[in-house]
Amino acid sequence: MARLFTIVSSSVFVVVLLLLIISEVAQAIEATAAAGEVGDGNAKVKKLCADTPYPELCASMITRYDESKGAAEEGLVGMAALTSVKLLLNATSTASPAVQRDSHPGMSKADEICFETCYKELTNGAQTLDKLCKSKDQGGDYFGKVQLPEIHSFFKFNKESHVEWNCERCRQGEDKKIADDVSKNNEAEKAMAVLDVLADKVLTK
Repeated sequence: MARLFTIVSSSVFVVVLLLLIISEVAQAIEATAAAGEVGDGNAKVKKLCADTPYPELCASMITRYDESKGAAEEGLVGMAALTSVKLLLNATSTASPAVQRDSHPGMSKADEICFETCYKELTNGAQTLDKLCKSKDQGGDYFGKVQLPEIHSFFKFNKESHVEWNCERCRQGEDKKIADDVSKNNEAEKAMAVLDVLADKVLTK
């Protein structure tokens, strides 16, 4: 009887051990698969961003969203577009004539009017692009339904209108050395340059 108990106990132990091993192997396979998906997603973003003027910025604009993993190219462009909107809104805050007057009390009336115009251009750009990041049918931010043709047209129109995503023209002399959200080559301006290339690349494939 004792021998039978020992055999049964040993059998149970072996079964439990096998189950534990199977569970560990399954978890390892699942982790490897997940890592592969992330790797593939990053490779896809890297390839998409390769032809843009700022590849590293491009990648960060997209991968800041968890939804970038496994997303289609159109969705990735949508994420870049939303990041561009956020950066443009940051720029509008800096371009505000009230903010500029507080920062530069001696600013001329001509420069103040210039900043007013620049502020309106940046605000209009951010608001328009924000609308194009949303599905016509569903509303709300939905990466896979970004209005890509309209974004492409948006950039074409602004190029023809000579719109710049900075307020460098409103600064004189030493003020041109100021580096902020509205100086030349600011983050919003770089992001818009990236988005322009992405939209054209994916739309004309």
